[in-house]
Amino acid sequence: MRRLFALVLLWACVEKEPEKIDENFIRENTLSAAPTPRHPVNADLAGKVIYLGCDVDKEVIVRGTNLKIVHYWKVVQAPGSEWRAFTHVEGSVKEDWLNVDQTKLRSMYGADKWKAGDILRDEQVVPIGKTWKSPNATIYLGLYRKGAQGEAGRMAVVSGPTDGKNQVKVLTLPVSDVERKPGPDYVIRRATGKIVVDGKGDEPDWASAPATEPFKVAQGGGPVDGEATAKLLWDDKNLYVLVTVADKDVASQYTKHDDPIWKEDAVELFIDADKNGAGYVELQVSPRNVTFDSWFEKGRAAGGDEKWESKMVTAVTVDGTLDVRDDTDKGWTAEMAIPLDAVKGRDAAMAVRIPPEIGDTWRLNFVRVDKPKDGNLSASSWADITIQDFHAVDRLKLVAFGDAKGQTVAPPPPPDAGPAPDGPKAPKPNPKAKKKDK
Repeated sequence: MRRLFALVLLWACVEKEPEKIDENFIRENTLSAAPTPRHPVNADLAGKVIYLGCDVDKEVIVRGTNLKIVHYWKVVQAPGSEWRAFTHVEGSVKEDWLNVDQTKLRSMYGADKWKAGDILRDEQVVPIGKTWKSPNATIYLGLYRKGAQGEAGRMAVVSGPTDGKNQVKVLTLPVSDVERKPGPDYVIRRATGKIVVDGKGDEPDWASAPATEPFKVAQGGGPVDGEATAKLLWDDKNLYVLVTVADKDVASQYTKHDDPIWKEDAVELFIDADKNGAGYVELQVSPRNVTFDSWFEKGRAAGGDEKWESKMVTAVTVDGTLDVRDDTDKGWTAEMAIPLDAVKGRDAAMAVRIPPEIGDTWRLNFVRVDKPKDGNLSASSWADITIQDFHAVDRLKLVAFGDAKGQTVAPPPPPDAGPAPDGPKAPKPNPKAKKKDK
């Protein structure tokens, strides 16, 4: 019976009686200017309505909780009295599907009442139950004709992200059992000078960049020989990474790019720049400075694309003797310059600003792999992972892009501030100049 009901919902959107009209609420949610949503979309529905994008209250949904999402609509031409707005939520598992058309704004001031020039703030609560099986949830929306069923009854999406069935693809968020703390786990400082990728990390910018907390041993794995930490910097071209590893036995036999270097000592980096739990990149470097990179379009289960090239530049220094197994080393340091647009993999349309703006956020994680001479492979990680799954996209840490001092919000100008030092200067008044007639 429950399955039959779900199928009925798939076939048609459910309408409810409108709430009592609250004119103040409508005025408060009719904006005077277009906002700048954190997740811009800019989808055009038949030249009549532009879906500008949305803000969300979390970047990872925990099963059994609600997602608050604020939609922004711009009305170019009144849709007409027959149109209604809908929202669908879909997972990668067929049973994970929700119809959540109703919002307070739509009940009081629905698409059938929208007027040309309206810019509307449309807040919605999406419940993701504990039985949600998929590792992610994708939000779709659009306009449908009252009484119509299926794709044919939806207003055409003429530009912007879509599923090809006249549904605007708003965003995809990972779904996890792990509770997230608010705010970023790390602020990436902007480099003020040139970073030379030499494996030394001795520039002043590296000295001022904070290190992550020491990586934790992967759950279910054996002990790891020595501590590992990471630092991050950025500029308009690259994301810079510096990983410092303490290791008494530094070794790796692999010599060719894209060899399976993860089977011995290595550092791995996973980046999900749009934070949707789907497309992400994996980047690795070994103490021999051999690299591996792969693009995962649909997650680990679908496999990676090892023919994709990140074009990253790497360098390694070893404090000890590489591949001499019977002496005692101190460790190794890996430095990486990753082109910013590499984080999109093969998805050029990924909704990620390149270069980022101050305050933008990505998700990423570091994994350090250790393979003793006589022992099983072990690993440690910045995020909490298991030894069975280094990818663990739902557990990636949140990083924010900051300025050179680590601030993620630009400070306000001082009172009565003059023009910027390199900005235009106002001409000095000339009391002798004659006024011209207009």
